[in-house]
Amino acid sequence: MGLYPVFLDAGYGPEYFWELSFGEVSDLLESYARRKEHEQKKREAELKDQIMLLFNQALQIGNVVGRLMDNKVAIRLPKEYYPELFGNEEEKTNFTEQEDAGDKRKLSPEMELHKARMDDFIFRHNMAMRERLARERGEENSGRNDTGTAASDHRGTDTGLL
Repeated sequence: MGLYPVFLDAGYGPEYFWELSFGEVSDLLESYARRKEHEQKKREAELKDQIMLLFNQALQIGNVVGRLMDNKVAIRLPKEYYPELFGNEEEKTNFTEQEDAGDKRKLSPEMELHKARMDDFIFRHNMAMRERLARERGEENSGRNDTGTAASDHRGTDTGLL
């Protein structure tokens, strides 16, 4: 096979072929071959990365399914699968902290505070909706038993969060 068809297959035009010397055509074809080889290696590396990601995902799914079948199986955290990303630093917040004894789940202090804030927001929102509906109906008393306490007191006397 001659240089001309290979030159055309490389994406160059026929006029350009006739303007170049033999050495220049040869250099362009070698450059084209190197680019194609580099693209092939890049595709292979991307494929290997994708295979590894899918394999890790399968391991993680297997770990979670194993936990569903047997409570003694520990769920591995992402830092155990990818230690180079997370390093050896200790986590400052643990949102899924649980007590070792018993089935009672314990939330971290951050999650308890978030939950208390959300409860307070829900309570205030519901009270505002009741008052608005009562005003629309023309009622003087919205049914609210105003005790003079803050909205956040609706859950009881537990003040361990503050």
